[in-house]
Amino acid sequence: MLSEFLSPTLVPWGSGGLAFLVAVALTPVVQWGTRKTGWVARPEAEKWHTSPTALLGGIAMFAAGGVVLAGGVGAEAFPAPVWAGAALLFVAGLVDDMRGLGPWAKLLVQLGSAVLALSGGLLFAPAAPLWVSLPLTLVWLLGLPNALNLLDAMDGVAASVAVLAAVFFGGVAGLQGLPAQATVAAATAGAAAGFLVFNAPPARIFMGDCGSLVLGYVLAVLGLGVQGGGGGAPALVPVLILAVPIFDTTFVSVTRTQRGESVANGGTDHTMHRLARLQWSERQVLALLCGGGLLAGGVGVVGQVGPPLLFYVLAFGVMATALGSGWLLARRTAPSPEGAPRPASFRTGPPPSEPAPPDPETASAPAGRRSPTESR
Repeated sequence: MLSEFLSPTLVPWGSGGLAFLVAVALTPVVQWGTRKTGWVARPEAEKWHTSPTALLGGIAMFAAGGVVLAGGVGAEAFPAPVWAGAALLFVAGLVDDMRGLGPWAKLLVQLGSAVLALSGGLLFAPAAPLWVSLPLTLVWLLGLPNALNLLDAMDGVAASVAVLAAVFFGGVAGLQGLPAQATVAAATAGAAAGFLVFNAPPARIFMGDCGSLVLGYVLAVLGLGVQGGGGGAPALVPVLILAVPIFDTTFVSVTRTQRGESVANGGTDHTMHRLARLQWSERQVLALLCGGGLLAGGVGVVGQVGPPLLFYVLAFGVMATALGSGWLLARRTAPSPEGAPRPASFRTGPPPSEPAPPDPETASAPAGRRSPTESR
């Protein structure tokens, strides 16, 4: 146990470092194994990436976090049912990545994980009446895993945003005197950062649903754990820390609804795709979204240490900026590239017994561009 070798203030740092090292060590192993067995994400017309890329990187992240928790560090932050909810999503995500799950099966699993978290006593805005906090909690626990899943639409974006959010949650937990929650946040940040070494553009491996759903769930649980038992500013803090995935999911949902399209389908109409169509490179898009996460997360920290009036003014500024940015982005960009050639369609999974000859356009295209995993 790290707590036997480190002082209490260093345990979160040690946990994050250990999770990082385990993820860095395991991710290439998972990458090799998935390529060897053929479990790769193959290009499709509605996806962003243009070459087959290893999948199931979430296995390495889940194992990295599990090593820390198995060592007895941070596991006491939440009751056992909460961790069971994470394990349930991991298994379901793994099955979806490898075999595919229908939308109703996914919803049932996500409801099960939300119920497990609720049974552990977690509530959004717990000071509010139950008839208010209970539906908000369900929306939070169902929405955040899907938000991270949707955000996993371009190399490095979901992992980078998750690292930043986990770091902010760790800082807030430290300010509130919650060392166990700070340790879980540090382990989450370390595991995602270790995976990011291989997922940064151009990505060599994708996390898959088994990674994005679990990351979103753990971040949602951390958000519920650092509210301080109150409403108002404490309830807004996790919303601001997770502003980037919340913004992207809201943006995609609103624009697709306006076009009469299904929100659940895959596509290249996310925030990062539209920015790319404004001639931003993938690295510039990644830097911009991380900058937004830093700004909003910093305002969330102000809610813990600053005067309430300043916090509410800054929070209003963040929301106004998000609304204005979404409006401009929707007006200035098309939901999908017009007239641009798309890669030939392939299914995710093992290669056929007689692989088709490579497409010259696909073979020469840059690697590492993809869309959300919900359409696999």
